[in-house]
Amino acid sequence: MKSMIEELYCGNICAKDIVLPEKKRKKELALYDKLKATLSKESDELFEAFLELTEDNHDDLMLKIYKRGVSTGIMLASEAFIEGENL
Repeated sequence: MKSMIEELYCGNICAKDIVLPEKKRKKELALYDKLKATLSKESDELFEAFLELTEDNHDDLMLKIYKRGVSTGIMLASEAFIEGENL
């Protein structure tokens, strides 16, 4: 098994391939289709713009959450090594 550092370097660790289970995704798409059918052309354009913006914001938020998680993990590991048996 490669080290985590090697796995990160080679690009083998990626969260982009995590997806919702198919059952949840189907429910989401069914509701989306139902809603879209009720919208006027103007409302539909506004809704699509809203979805694009929220998707971008969600991606930014997920990156921040990931960074915070990695940072917290590194700080915990650092404290554990520094404190050693004093913990």
